[in-house]
Amino acid sequence: MLELLNFFEGETTEPANGGGWWVWVIFGVLLVGMILLMVIPQRKQKKRQEEMMSKLAIGSIVTTIGGIVGEVVQLDDTNIWLLTGVDDNKSTMQFVRQAIHSIAPAPGTPEAEEIARAEKEKENEVDEIK
Repeated sequence: MLELLNFFEGETTEPANGGGWWVWVIFGVLLVGMILLMVIPQRKQKKRQEEMMSKLAIGSIVTTIGGIVGEVVQLDDTNIWLLTGVDDNKSTMQFVRQAIHSIAPAPGTPEAEEIARAEKEKENEVDEIK
């Protein structure tokens, strides 16, 4: 116990020429662990974002980070135009691509049909339980 207190004070009972190397090993392992815990999730998130943006197409239904939902009517390298509103009150809004939070597949695509089928199956299961 006394040696542990001496460690925190900077005094060691070990010789100065080789004592305390294990402290540097532990410090290195902790440093590498912290870096990995910060970098790996960021890479995964960036990869998911890139995959999502590659699926972006005219006709897709998107949600922005501000919560605006609309249909993509025009795209370019940096911007996206969304058609929002209901009935006669439709308007077009321009956003930067980074403002897109999520993308629903365009109606009529295989992905949209698969999602609709999965939702219908869930509804049938709920109805069977009742």
